[in-house]
Amino acid sequence: MLSLIPIRLRLSFGLVGLMTGTLLVASAGGFFPNEQEEILRGRAKLCETLAISGTAMASSGQIESLQVTLESVVHRDDSILSIGLISSEGGLVVSAGPHVDAWDESRDDAMTQMRVPVFRYGKQWGEMQIAFESTGGLFGLNYWAPAWLLIVLIPACFIQFSFFLRKTLQSLDPSGAVPTHVEKALDTFTVGLVLLNADQRVLFANKRLTQLIGREASVLVGKPVGSLDWMDPDHVGDDDGESAKTIPEMPWATAKRTEDSVHDRILQLEVDGRQLTFSVNCTPITGQGFLVTFDDITLIEENKVALAQARDAAQNANEAKSEFLANMSHEIRTPLNAVLGFTDVLRRGLVSNSDEAVGHLNMIHRSGAHLLELINDILDLSKIEAGHLQVESIDTHVDRVLIDVANTLQVRADENSLDLNVRFQTAIPRTIQCDPTRLRQVITNLVGNAIKFTEEGSVSIIAAMRDADPENLFAEHNDPALVDATSDQVLRVDVVDTGIGMTPEQQAKIFQSFVQADSTTTRKFGGTGLGLSISRRLAEAMGGTLNVLSKPGMGSTFRLEIPLMRSDLQDLVSPTELKECTENRNSDAANTDLTSLPPELVLVVDDGEANRRLIDLVLTRAGATVVTANNGLEAIECVANQKPALILMDMQMPVLDGYTATRRLRDAGFDKPIVALTGNAMRGDREKCVDAGCDDFMTKPINIDQLLELVSSHLGAAPPPATEETSIDLPCILLPHDESNRRGLSDTDPSNAIIPTLPMDDDDFRAITSDFLDRLPARLDAIEAAIAEANFESVHGEAHWLKGAGGTVGLGVFTSPAKQLEEAAKEHQVDIALAALAQIRELNSRVVIPNSGASNSPAPASSLPIPAPETSREPLTQRENKIVGEPIECSLPLEDPDLFEIVRGFVERMDVRLPQMREELAQGRLHELAQSAHWLKGAGGTVGYAALTQPSRNLLAAAGAGNTSECDRWISNIESIRQRMIVPQVIQS
Repeated sequence: MLSLIPIRLRLSFGLVGLMTGTLLVASAGGFFPNEQEEILRGRAKLCETLAISGTAMASSGQIESLQVTLESVVHRDDSILSIGLISSEGGLVVSAGPHVDAWDESRDDAMTQMRVPVFRYGKQWGEMQIAFESTGGLFGLNYWAPAWLLIVLIPACFIQFSFFLRKTLQSLDPSGAVPTHVEKALDTFTVGLVLLNADQRVLFANKRLTQLIGREASVLVGKPVGSLDWMDPDHVGDDDGESAKTIPEMPWATAKRTEDSVHDRILQLEVDGRQLTFSVNCTPITGQGFLVTFDDITLIEENKVALAQARDAAQNANEAKSEFLANMSHEIRTPLNAVLGFTDVLRRGLVSNSDEAVGHLNMIHRSGAHLLELINDILDLSKIEAGHLQVESIDTHVDRVLIDVANTLQVRADENSLDLNVRFQTAIPRTIQCDPTRLRQVITNLVGNAIKFTEEGSVSIIAAMRDADPENLFAEHNDPALVDATSDQVLRVDVVDTGIGMTPEQQAKIFQSFVQADSTTTRKFGGTGLGLSISRRLAEAMGGTLNVLSKPGMGSTFRLEIPLMRSDLQDLVSPTELKECTENRNSDAANTDLTSLPPELVLVVDDGEANRRLIDLVLTRAGATVVTANNGLEAIECVANQKPALILMDMQMPVLDGYTATRRLRDAGFDKPIVALTGNAMRGDREKCVDAGCDDFMTKPINIDQLLELVSSHLGAAPPPATEETSIDLPCILLPHDESNRRGLSDTDPSNAIIPTLPMDDDDFRAITSDFLDRLPARLDAIEAAIAEANFESVHGEAHWLKGAGGTVGLGVFTSPAKQLEEAAKEHQVDIALAALAQIRELNSRVVIPNSGASNSPAPASSLPIPAPETSREPLTQRENKIVGEPIECSLPLEDPDLFEIVRGFVERMDVRLPQMREELAQGRLHELAQSAHWLKGAGGTVGYAALTQPSRNLLAAAGAGNTSECDRWISNIESIRQRMIVPQVIQS
């Protein structure tokens, strides 16, 4: 047990013992004065004096004087408690102070009670009793003179001795604590080793440890091992954000506390900027200190960290890939389902009228455009991450870009009942040096997102010129000339919505690839999480920035800032002029005129029949002559037989691809333009096509306007139309469908003829409609037989077929009676079914199919010509009225009979709807008025009267807001436009 006490304490105890013995010997030898004995002598003398005085007074009978004297003595001396004169009979003769209480007969203590005899006439008459205060102190220690000295001196000296010895021992050189031969042996160890004393001070550090931590042994010896900044990698950082903190209990402290070894404790120490990792083992040496080893496992831990990071990265990449594939699967399948589903509906004839068919086609087109957008996003991201993204720096009209984006996305905004507006807060440059395509892409994505995430309210595109932050302009560029040419202004475009908003955590994630604000965003709104990531990178590629400001439930503001060059500021456009452009932005949006082409021969080479037919139709309508080929080999044969002025060459084809065919044509001396058509839009594809001999490049799917513009650039402009006004003859004559109709046609009023709405000059459409009409009589007979047999299930099926198929082939007149027949079959109503069937037969008897007129054989004698549209341009139904204001003409090519019929039908329907809209307003049926305005807004621009679009949109908004005065204003505006509308009039002969 004694061995557990530190040597320093044992020495201190010994020194204190020696000092105590010396004091006791000195006390015994009388070297210390005894205060108690001196007090006792003084009290004895006082008692003798009082006794003598008392004897004299008692002998003379002066008892009262004795009383006064004794009280005076007690009062003057605080150490005297009381004095009493006791007679020999035991009675109290005189007393001073509370003598009865202070005197204890049983106490035998000369220090506190003294008795002195009193004599009278030579005999003891009584005794004087004096009670004193005790002078022994605590526990009577004052009775022994050295007591208090030892009590104070022993602990004080022990503390001083201990402190002195500790400092003395610390100042001693511990290097000699370990023998030299032992040091040499320990220096050969491959692990770091330290010997510590009981106070955890370093006695020895071997050579391996000093090499690892970069410190000399002489610096370490004698210092606490804890003076090094050991860290535990498993401890979490403190509030200050440190990665690790000092361990509360070191391994050697744990070993001391538990008196047991500590194994494999991981500690870290920063040495020259590198984090070293050690496996520490500490073994206590009984009563002496500790042996500590440090095994360097830094490389192992670094490898573990690298492996863990690689594993985490792979896992994150796998999760991102899985999430991306899930999102892409949803994003691709949704429009693809629409394409396949609506195509199947049209293919099976399951539509009721041409309007429904057009709606399905529009849905197919939108879905295809969405698929193309997804593909473009993925291609853009791959270019960006591969470092191959290129941006141009050309003159860019920012106001046109913003207005075009608003025009394009207005339909989506209307579908969500959102107000989409463009505002210019300040003057902006007329043009800036930028990439218009990439700028449009960024703005389109931001506005599209705003519309998607806004359920009510508005989306605003706000442009302004603001002061720039110089630190943010071209920060990644080192070109001084570029920095010098940059002004201190930026073009700021804010896309502001009133949508759902975002939390700060969501804002931090939205610019990452494949990431959206949270998982519910994808489920509710869809999307791949690529748009904003691509937009920010495009903004940075143009030298600008893209950031977001948002609060949950309060909408978001996406801010794009593009640096302006000094040259951009030389020509500014005022907000007033920009506002006029914005208000008129819909006038140009609905222009559907096709570019006219010269009657040159164009060879279209494509292995896809649909592509060939589409390009053939577009170019032929534009005025060119078209021949087609299925592959490169056929193209070479066609060029040998004919001399096309232009070749549109698909590059991926069977038999002979476009690259090889182009090379062979160039080798054979063909020098006319060849334009490459390809679905490949990656970097290098254009160069590959040019290397093969192509003059130009166009990606699929084909954009009609771009196609016509490209072809026109190679073939030149179309010849001007003839100036002589001639009547417009429709290139067709009507033939009755069946023989019975032909025989009785002479008795039929031509105005009652029913003409399919599909373009009958197209052989495929003619074949479809003719096949339907060929099968219709037999199916009507079957329906009549089924009614007679009460087989209403069969009647219902046939009626349902006719309801959809009639409209699909351009004969929507069958839809309503077929629907009546279907309802009658459900209710087993024979009379109604027979009446509907009779109506269908009557309509079928009036159907005629236009003859294409391509044959040189004369038309049947019974055929009737359709009178040509009159060339005079007057209002269709109000020719007598005087036109007030500039006439408004239809922008569609009305020489096309199909388009002419569509426009005429619209105008006639509009003339019916306008009085109805007045009646709806008068009766307060604003919901129905809004529906009428919605129809007019969409249909007006579609049929070539763009002037109706904006007033109809304003009427729709006013009806939705319940503002009747505004509704009246905009209806009047629409009626004024109707007075000015011009359309060719058909004059019946």
